[in-house]
Amino acid sequence: MAALSAELLVWWFSLSVLWLVLISTVDALDVLAGAVCALLAAVLAVATRRAVTGR
Repeated sequence: MAALSAELLVWWFSLSVLWLVLISTVDALDVLAGAVCALLAAVLAVATRRAVTGR
């Protein structure tokens, strides 16, 4: 369970940072939208990797 949480956290952090780098202006709504989208993408990335590797 800890490995799953760590992997999810790494994906979420990486995608959130990428979002902040790619947007031109940073305001609260952009940060919130980016964090939510990054979390969704992180969950899907972890689920996809687990489905492919069978773990």
